[in-house]
Amino acid sequence: MVDKLKLKLDIQDNDKIKVKLFAILRERVGESEITITVPTGVTVNYLNSEILKKYPQLKSFNNKFVTSVNWKVTTGNTIISSKDEIALLPPVSGG
Repeated sequence: MVDKLKLKLDIQDNDKIKVKLFAILRERVGESEITITVPTGVTVNYLNSEILKKYPQLKSFNNKFVTSVNWKVTTGNTIISSKDEIALLPPVSGG
C-alpha cells in the first residue's frame, strides 16, 4: 500500500501563469498571451527562466525584457501567483 501522506507531499502544487507579451516579444512568439505552468510560489526570475526554456526565440533578449506584475515594473525576486497579471515588455532604449 502506498503511503498516501508521502505521496501527497511528493506532488507539488502548480500555478498556470498567464503572461501578456508586447511589441517585438509578441512578434517573436506569435502570440499576445502565453501560459506557463510553474510550481506555486515562484519568483519572477524563475518564471522568466521557464519562459526562455519554452520560447528559445526570446533568448536573444538575454533576459533583459522588463517584467510587470499587476501593472508595476518589478524585480526578479518578487513572488508571483496565477492571480497576478504578468506582462513582458521589450527592453527600452533611450534616445
